[in-house]
Amino acid sequence: MTFAQPDVAKKVVIDGVEYYEHKIEAGNTLWGLQKMYGVSTQEILDANPQLTEGLKVGQKIIIPTSADSSKEIETFNYKVKKKETLYGLSKKFNTTVDQLISLNPELADGLQKGQVIKVPGSKEELAESDTKEHIDTPVIEKAPNPFVIDTIVSAENIKSEVIVSFSDTTIKHVVLAHETMYSISKRFMISIKELMKINGLKSTKVKEGQVLIIPVKNERIDKVQIKEVPAEYDPDGEDTLYFEKKEMYHIAIMLPFHLDYGPNYSKYVSNLSTQFYMGAKLAIDSLEELGLNAKIHVFDTQNDSAVIANLLSQAVFAEIDVVFGPLLRDEIMQVALFCKTNRIRMVCPAATDIAVLENNRLVYASVASNITLMKGLATQLNGMSSSDNIILIKPLDEKSVPNYEAFRDAYKEIATKDSPNLVEATIGSFTSHIRRKTKSRFVLPSSDKGTALKFMKNLNASSFRSNPGGLYVYGMKEWVSFTDISNVYKNKFHFSFPTSNHVDYFEDKVIEVNKWYRSAYKTDLPKFAIQGYDVLFSFCNDFFLENKEVTLLMNDFRMDQVSAKDGFENSNVYLINQVEFELKKDGEE
Repeated sequence: MTFAQPDVAKKVVIDGVEYYEHKIEAGNTLWGLQKMYGVSTQEILDANPQLTEGLKVGQKIIIPTSADSSKEIETFNYKVKKKETLYGLSKKFNTTVDQLISLNPELADGLQKGQVIKVPGSKEELAESDTKEHIDTPVIEKAPNPFVIDTIVSAENIKSEVIVSFSDTTIKHVVLAHETMYSISKRFMISIKELMKINGLKSTKVKEGQVLIIPVKNERIDKVQIKEVPAEYDPDGEDTLYFEKKEMYHIAIMLPFHLDYGPNYSKYVSNLSTQFYMGAKLAIDSLEELGLNAKIHVFDTQNDSAVIANLLSQAVFAEIDVVFGPLLRDEIMQVALFCKTNRIRMVCPAATDIAVLENNRLVYASVASNITLMKGLATQLNGMSSSDNIILIKPLDEKSVPNYEAFRDAYKEIATKDSPNLVEATIGSFTSHIRRKTKSRFVLPSSDKGTALKFMKNLNASSFRSNPGGLYVYGMKEWVSFTDISNVYKNKFHFSFPTSNHVDYFEDKVIEVNKWYRSAYKTDLPKFAIQGYDVLFSFCNDFFLENKEVTLLMNDFRMDQVSAKDGFENSNVYLINQVEFELKKDGEE
């Protein structure tokens, strides 16, 4: 299990020496590489003589790790401030968490306020860096664009010393179509935070044609050669996407754990995130037995868009193959846009706004939306006896009206002369449609407790108009938690609801995984841990293991693409019935 850290790349061993392996991307410069990995340009050139011909997109180079550097690292003592973290310090001092721990082995046990530690660099550099944050740099209109420059001076003798000089400048960059703050920060190797500060921005959103001031480092003393970077992937295209098979995959799990608490902390959301992750870990163990070779990167999103933007700017995301999460709507939309721009698949593990699938072929919604559930319910009720009456009741709450309309439109589209009759009614008028010797099936697609409670009370008061057992209620899954509605009523009126997943804790497979979960975590298996297990197990299997057969615990993912330009949604719909105070899938005894 690997937790994502900034500025850390894949490590390789060559002739017994450990290096980082870095794949050159458009916009990479020697200045950026030396700052990212904490080594000098000369050390990078010594390890890669071919770089005298320039950095080339797609080229793989090796960079000495800090432990392998032949030069003694300059350090000074630094007193840790309140709320500072290893991650934050690694960014502040242009180093890695691994190097900080190497300089201070005691940090493996945690970081404390007031603790004095060794950090790379000098106090003068730190003071200069802090001062620069408050200085407005003048703009040079025709400065070279580091997105396309060849950053290394050529040399006749590859073994001779290569002199690389740097000079400060800025450019004005016009935002191109489909560019994001993240892609611009990667292109120019500058943090999102610094970009926002220099340009006085309060949001990470940018628009086509917007002009941004970019601080850059010129790395040449001769004429700059401009190269055009060809586009390979159209984020708004509709062609089928294919993904290369790899020896190792990188999987990101992004959840609002709130490990440091903070202003947006929610105990409920934090617990759900932890449960999902615990189930996901079991799934990864199972996938490894099937042959999956993957590195897991876990990120705490903290329900904070600025935190997420910072996470997405980390170098490790250049390697990510799939993102699982986040959980909350705004987080989901932010990460989905990033994944669309950077051609990374994203799986939403919980219910989400269907809008996230619009014009984004890389998003997979593992939980069916309410609209899809209503369409599935309409299909199932269409198969009932033609003598039955289906009474569709308009919700009192506005947010549930789209569910009502989705059921109505779907039912009318598939209804035939042999279908049950559909009647539309209101909370105040539905009881007039109750008939003796006819089964009345009431559909109230509302998640509002007040609406559901009023309906059930009215129904019970008028139930004498029907033959015993002739009334059926179809609500929403939220009703299960509405304790104000008597379970006696739910049982009496054959309460049912549509859902895309359901768990039976008495099934053999669930019992087996529950024992495994207890052994690992000393507690029983909660539903969202099961979701974590199913989601990771199913989608990693489909994406990376060529669809080997797997057994899930509570899901049957049937992923349908909304359109050629849109994402995929789980179209599976179970009808859950309350029978003798137990919830069972329709057809189960």
